Amino acid sequence: MKAILDSSMTQVTDFLTKVRPVSVVRNIQIILVSLTLLFVTYVLSIPFFGQTSVNTDPDGLFSEGKIAPETIQSVKEFSYEDTEKTNAEKQKAAANVPYAFDKDFGILVAGIDTNLSEDIELLRATLAEGKGTPVIVKDRIPRWRNRTNEEIQAILDYPKKEKLKNFIQQYTNLIFSKYCIVKEDLPFAKDLDKAGAKIRNIGTQDQTSIIDGNLVIPRSQIYKEGPVASVLSKLASEKLPNVSESLLKAVSRIGLYYVYSYPACNYNPEETESARMRATNSIPIQKSRIQANEVIVRSGDVITPEVKLKLEMMNRYATRANLASIVSIFLTQCVLIVIVGFYLIRYRPNRLNDLSSNLIIFFTLWIVIASIYLVSKVFYSTDSDLSGVYYFGMFVPVGMLCLLLGFVYDEQLSIAIGFFLSFAVFFASRYNPTSFMLAFTVAVMSSIYGRRLLKRIDFLKAGFLLTFVQILITTAGYLFDGREFYVSTGAGFFRDLSNSNLFRITVMCFINGFASATAVQFLLPLYEYVFNIPTRFKLIELADTGHPLLQQLLMKAPSTYTHTFMVAALSERAAQNLNLDRLLVRVGVYFHDIGKIPNAGFFVENQHLIPKPEHIDKDNPALAAKTVIDHVLDGIEMAKKARLPREIISFIPEHHGTSTMAFFYHKALQDISASARKNINKKDFQYPGPKPQSKETGIVMIADSLEAASRSLDEVSQESLDELIRKIINSKLAENQLDESGLTIGDLEIIKASFKEVLLSSLHQRPKYPKPEDTKALEAAGSKKTKR
Repeated sequence: MKAILDSSMTQVTDFLTKVRPVSVVRNIQIILVSLTLLFVTYVLSIPFFGQTSVNTDPDGLFSEGKIAPETIQSVKEFSYEDTEKTNAEKQKAAANVPYAFDKDFGILVAGIDTNLSEDIELLRATLAEGKGTPVIVKDRIPRWRNRTNEEIQAILDYPKKEKLKNFIQQYTNLIFSKYCIVKEDLPFAKDLDKAGAKIRNIGTQDQTSIIDGNLVIPRSQIYKEGPVASVLSKLASEKLPNVSESLLKAVSRIGLYYVYSYPACNYNPEETESARMRATNSIPIQKSRIQANEVIVRSGDVITPEVKLKLEMMNRYATRANLASIVSIFLTQCVLIVIVGFYLIRYRPNRLNDLSSNLIIFFTLWIVIASIYLVSKVFYSTDSDLSGVYYFGMFVPVGMLCLLLGFVYDEQLSIAIGFFLSFAVFFASRYNPTSFMLAFTVAVMSSIYGRRLLKRIDFLKAGFLLTFVQILITTAGYLFDGREFYVSTGAGFFRDLSNSNLFRITVMCFINGFASATAVQFLLPLYEYVFNIPTRFKLIELADTGHPLLQQLLMKAPSTYTHTFMVAALSERAAQNLNLDRLLVRVGVYFHDIGKIPNAGFFVENQHLIPKPEHIDKDNPALAAKTVIDHVLDGIEMAKKARLPREIISFIPEHHGTSTMAFFYHKALQDISASARKNINKKDFQYPGPKPQSKETGIVMIADSLEAASRSLDEVSQESLDELIRKIINSKLAENQLDESGLTIGDLEIIKASFKEVLLSSLHQRPKYPKPEDTKALEAAGSKKTKR
C-alpha cells in the first residue's frame, strides 16, 4: 500500500513540478485568474442576487396596516425619488414666499392730504365766524361727524391751530409708511404672519420692500379694541409726546379716519401665485436613501405608510441597483487583478512559471474567499448584532494566507495577493474603511514576518504580532466611529469588563491572530507533501544525513559522500556571503551526486575503495563518458522517486551544465587517427544540461570542480588557491556555463574569497605525530639513566 501511495504521489509531484513552456503556464494562469475573478465576483455579489420582493397590494402580506410576517432588510444602499418629500418641500417653499401687495403712495397726497387740508380750512372758517362749538364743527365738517364732543372740544381748546394739521398729517404719514392698510379682511392672516409681505410701492423711489406679516392690517381692525388699536395709539403717543391725552386721542381718531377712508394697499394674488410657482419650480426632486443592511421592517411590526413606501421603492429599485453593484464589483476586481499582474510582472516575473506555485497561491486564495462568503452570511444575517461590536475584517484569515505565501515564497508576492484580498474584504464589509485597514495592515505585516519564520516558536510570535496589529487598528476604528469601549452598569468591574466591547474585540483579535498562525502550521505539511515545495522546514528535514539516499551514498560511495560535504561547505559559505538561500544550497549539494550510487566504483574518488577492473575502462572513452553522463540522468530519476523538490533536483544536472568531459574527449581524439577524428561528436562528451539557471546552482558548479581540483595541489597557499580558483572560474566562463545563472563579476569575486577562506581552513598542514614506540624508547632511555 505504501509503495502504491509513494508511486502515486511521485506521479502527482512530477506532473505538478514538470517544466512547461512559459506560454502553457500563462494559459493556465489566465484560466486560474478567470476562475478567481468569477469566484470573487460571485461571493461579493451574493447579497445582490434576487433581492426579496414583497407584496404591498391591499391583499398582500405587507399591505398598509398589517403586521409584518417577517423581517425585511435591504442588502443594497440606494436612493429613490420621494414624491411626498418633494411635495412637502415645495409646499414649504411656497409657504415661505411673501404675499404680494401694491401700496399706492398717490393716495396719500390725492386723498388723505387733500381731505385733511379741506377740513382744516373749514375748521378755521368756522372759528373765524365765532361759532366754535363741537356741534357746529361736526355739522360743518362731515368727516369729523363720528367723533365725540369731547374729542372735538379738545381740538377747539388747543391754542396752536396751525400745528394741528401737522399733528394729524404726521400721524397719518407714519401709519401709511409703516403699515399696509388693506380694505378687506384677509383669509390667510395666520400664514401671512409666517411668510411676511412683499410690498410694491407705487409712486416712490423705493419700489419694493419686505415687511412682517403683522404690519399688514385690515382697516376693520383700526377701531376695534385689541392689539392693533393699542399699537396705533402707542404710535401716536410716541410721535406727539407734548400734547394732552384728550387732544392725542382726538388727533389719532381723526387721523385713523383718513387712513380708514383711503386704504392704500391692495392684495395682488397674481403676483403672489407667480412667485410661489417660481419657488416651487426651483425645488429639485427630493430623494430618500435606504442604507445597506437597513432593516426596513421587523417581524411583528405594523406596516405604516412610510414603511410601505420604502418597501415599494425597494421592489422598484432593487433589481436595477443590484445589477449595477454586480457590474461595479466585476469591473473593480478586473482593475485590481491588472494592477497585481503588472506588479508581479515588474518585480517577480519568474516566480509563477510553474503549475505547482500557481495552484498553491490560487487554492489558498480560494480558501480565504470562501471564508469571506461564510463570514458575511453570519456577520450580516438579519438578527445578528455583530456589526455593532466587531468589524468584518476581524473574522477573515488574511494573515493566514499572507503568512503562508510570505514563508513559502517572498514578501513581494504575498503583499500583492494581500492587496487584492484587502479590497475583497472592503467590498464584503459593505465598504467599511476599518475592515479594509485591518485586512491590508495584517497582509503587509504577515507578509514581511513570513520570511522570518525560522523556528517553531516564531509561529507563536506571529500570532502575537497579528493580534497586536489588529487590536491597534480596531482601536483606531472605534475612536474614529465614536464607539464605546467600556460602559459601567454597576454590576462590578469584572462583570462589566467581560461584557464590554473592549474585552470582546481583544478576544476576537487573539482568536484571529493565533488561528491564522496555527492554520499555517497545519497547511504547511500538506502543501509540502502534495506540492513538494522546499520550505525551510522541508529543507531541514532533507538536510538530515539519515535520509535513505544519503545513507546509500555513504555506504556505496563513501568518498563521493566526503566530497559532497566539502562542496557543501564551500557552496554554503559563498551563498551566505551573497545573501542567498544557504540552506537550499546545502541540501542541493547533499543530493547533487546521488546518481553515482549505482556505479560508484567507476568514479575516480571511489576507485581506491572499490578497485575492480571493470570499474576502470581506459580503452573506451565513449563508454566512460556515457557512464558519467548516466550518473546525472540516474540521479534525476532517483530524486524523483524519492520525491525531492524540483528546486533540489535542479542541482543534479545544473552543477555540470553542458560542460565537456575534457579528459575523455581528449583521450577519444588521441586514440584514433586524424582522418577518423571528424567522426567524433563532441556532444557525446558533454553533460546534458541545462546550464545553471540560478546563482545557487552556479556556485555549486564552481565549488564541485574546485573541490576535486584542490586535492591535486602540491602546496596549499593563498597564491596557489587564488590561481586554482581563477583557473576553474575562467574555464566555466570560457564554456559560457555561467551565462544563465545571474552571477555577476562582483558575485564571482565574493565567491572566490569565500572558497579560499574555506579551503585554507580545511587543507591546512598538520604536525607529524611521533610513533608510540619511539616515545616508549625515550622513556626507557630515561629510566636507565636514572638508575645509574
